[in-house]
Amino acid sequence: MLFTARCEDFTVDGDGVVRQDGRVVFVPDLVPNDLAEIEIIADKKNYLLGKIKKIIEPSPDRTRPICRHFGVCGGCSLQHYAYAAQLKWKENFAAQSLRRLAGLDLPLAKIVPSENILAYRNKAQLPFGKNSTVGFFKMNSHDVVDVRECPIHHADFLIVVESFRRFAREKKIPIYDEKMHKGILRHLVIRKSDYLKELLVGLVVNCREFGLRPELKQLVEEINQKLQTYKIVSVVANINQKKTNKILAERVDNILGSGFITEKIGGFLYKISLNTFLQVNTPQAEKAYTQIKKWCGSGNANILDAYCGIGTIALSVVEQAAQVLSIEEAPQSVKDAKRNAENNGARNVRFIQGQAERQSIETLGAPEIIIVDPPRKGLAAEMVSKILEIRPQKVIYLSCNPTSLARDLKPLASVYKVREIIPYDFFPQTTHVETLVLLQLN
Repeated sequence: MLFTARCEDFTVDGDGVVRQDGRVVFVPDLVPNDLAEIEIIADKKNYLLGKIKKIIEPSPDRTRPICRHFGVCGGCSLQHYAYAAQLKWKENFAAQSLRRLAGLDLPLAKIVPSENILAYRNKAQLPFGKNSTVGFFKMNSHDVVDVRECPIHHADFLIVVESFRRFAREKKIPIYDEKMHKGILRHLVIRKSDYLKELLVGLVVNCREFGLRPELKQLVEEINQKLQTYKIVSVVANINQKKTNKILAERVDNILGSGFITEKIGGFLYKISLNTFLQVNTPQAEKAYTQIKKWCGSGNANILDAYCGIGTIALSVVEQAAQVLSIEEAPQSVKDAKRNAENNGARNVRFIQGQAERQSIETLGAPEIIIVDPPRKGLAAEMVSKILEIRPQKVIYLSCNPTSLARDLKPLASVYKVREIIPYDFFPQTTHVETLVLLQLN
């Protein structure tokens, strides 16, 4: 069935949205204001799937993707959409989510654009595939696109990828089969530090101990001669023998170097390991942390950082605080956070390993400010209840998902006034948007 329609919007996955006889149709590669001839290819009961047969009138915001893998690789979804239009869409998406799901019709501050719209990511996680392919999963599948370019990562990353692709083939290292739970190589992980121009490389492997250590050291020497900007300073093996979609396991064996790289954010130095969480767009994260610091004021508040990671937010506000209590579930992140605090001379911060929502009210104390930066699923209901029970003067919420943010703000807004909402573009060329919210007691 063919019909002609003009695209109205994007889905959260970056598909175009059109309507046919009152039904919603999702169309990959379509951008808002495209007029296109579309073919229906599937009826999914609640919506239809379509594909473009012909673009009759392209949107003025349509642009040529710069990556040969666009449309096949599942990494980027908006490379065919002008950056100014991406920003406008993200602002509107955040506003609509808050309005529809939380009943909040508040003006958002103008979105903070990314300093870099390409080569901005400080981390890549690339699965190994059949025939020693290395890349990213195809859209809606676990088939690996053998990546030969990736504009949102630094060019040096691709040199590392190509070298390890060749290494896996030459050494005939078995590639992990997730269905059979056999094979060794699962993922290649690369992290970079812009402060010291360092790279940390991790091999995620399905074995008790990864060998070939002399060969790996020789490989690193060869790679470092080819790299233009960065240098590999450490290589680790992440031992993941579980039948799971989770990429990283807890055990990490050092093969070369210390297992860390060093990054500088907001005047503080951080040791970054393979497993620890760090926002992938470092300059944007620094801007958000600066705003959080500003909102904390110049007083002597007791602050609770409920999802502290390696302590980046905790250290950014430590000068505003009498005491910062930081909580983090991941054991390695807590170890890294304690070391980061010690290395930066921060003595008025304390770290607890565990889930914030499972801590007693006595443990959490009576903070004047609570800062939360939860994963995409948002806050646990128990954490929202604890915030409402403690009733700090301010709640500062950094969210990577407007939908879960809106859900959490709805009960909080019964007690708190939403003072400011600032969206940030941490993820150019994708539909993801980061949102920072300040709430104060009425």
